[in-house]
Amino acid sequence: MSPASAGLLGRMSYRMMSRCLMLLVVSNWALKTVEAQEHRTVGVGSSVLLTALPIHYKTVIKHIQWEYINSTTTANIVDYYGTGTEPIIAKRYEDRVIFYSSNGSLLLKNVQETDNGTYRATINLNKIKARQTTLLVLEPLSKAQLQINSTVVGSPVELSCKVLVGKVQAIEWKKDGKPLPRNTCYQLSENFSLLYIPEAQKSDCGSFSCNASNDISWQETAANLTMEGIVPSSLKHALKMSTVALAISTILAAGSGLGFIILCCQSEKKKITGELWRWLVIFTHGLVCVSAILMFTAAVFWMWEEGLSTALVLYLIFLTWVIMVTLLLSVVLAICPQHLGMFKKKIMYRVILDTAAPGGVILVVLFAIFLTQNIQHLQRKGCSPLFDSTAAILIAAAISLLILLAPFVWYHRKKKSQEKDQQEGQHVELQELNVDPQAKNQD
Repeated sequence: MSPASAGLLGRMSYRMMSRCLMLLVVSNWALKTVEAQEHRTVGVGSSVLLTALPIHYKTVIKHIQWEYINSTTTANIVDYYGTGTEPIIAKRYEDRVIFYSSNGSLLLKNVQETDNGTYRATINLNKIKARQTTLLVLEPLSKAQLQINSTVVGSPVELSCKVLVGKVQAIEWKKDGKPLPRNTCYQLSENFSLLYIPEAQKSDCGSFSCNASNDISWQETAANLTMEGIVPSSLKHALKMSTVALAISTILAAGSGLGFIILCCQSEKKKITGELWRWLVIFTHGLVCVSAILMFTAAVFWMWEEGLSTALVLYLIFLTWVIMVTLLLSVVLAICPQHLGMFKKKIMYRVILDTAAPGGVILVVLFAIFLTQNIQHLQRKGCSPLFDSTAAILIAAAISLLILLAPFVWYHRKKKSQEKDQQEGQHVELQELNVDPQAKNQD
């Protein structure tokens, strides 16, 4: 090997050794720096043990100083000058710290958020190897509150996750126990505390939960998102009214059909006449009037929410005619039935009186079916439970039947009372006839 080559090889070896040595020094310095730095996170009111030496590190402690450092001030906590002396504890920490002279550790009790900062332990006045512990004191999180601003199908919905006490570091949202699906319309705010659905649909119904957490605690709460197809209470009332009116009209239609069959099958002597017929007509027209009023109110509610239309205006006019005629006929028959004859003198008046009740029943049934189907169609757009009309129908039907049966009960009791009076009168006459022959025989 030539002297030039040997010199070049020597220089290269020297450079490689220098770099390796530098890397070793840097690695050792970084490791010691990591050992000298520590981060601790604890909850308010707890106690934390601050160590002055790394684990398995032994040294003779001749002097140790614990200091508290924050962004503005530096405060002395403990000074200890070796074996046989008592540690000197600052007054503000006398009841809050316990110093362990064997290893220089410091127990800080009942920590508060004001204790946040850096705690430095300097051993034997060696500032370079001083151990620093950064302490973060957090308030445990209170119960999370999940609020929903709207539940109307097609409207923007905002779910808010709030924690009143404690500092939240992370929030995780779930739907039906699973993370939110990707590629959906769900939008999250910058700090994840708000979940936004621009245009909520029936598919968005379900259980939403938010998990709020920090380094020492977590809280999770859930709420059911139930989208409603209809929200205005007026439409809900309209649905109930139309259901009741439909039940009354159905009972009237069934009762009228049954009554017509009975009348056709009965003989002339047994046909319903007189007081029973009058009160039956009164109650029938009264029920038609009530169902027409209910449907009129329901139609007004529907018009208020969905807007005005020509067909709806015509329907309201016909309903008004039914209400006026049936109410007038019921009042006249109940108070002064003898005046009804003057209304029947003209054929036009008779046609109006005779068609009011059946026409009203037809109008009520048709519009009640239309209104019920349309409102329930709106309800089905959401996931809220549909209105259960069973109870309303049964109650309305029962009341209608009782009202229609009332004239029959009254007529039956009245007829029974008349028969009893007639029998008593005949019995008295027989007794008088028996008394007269005996008086003649004595004479």
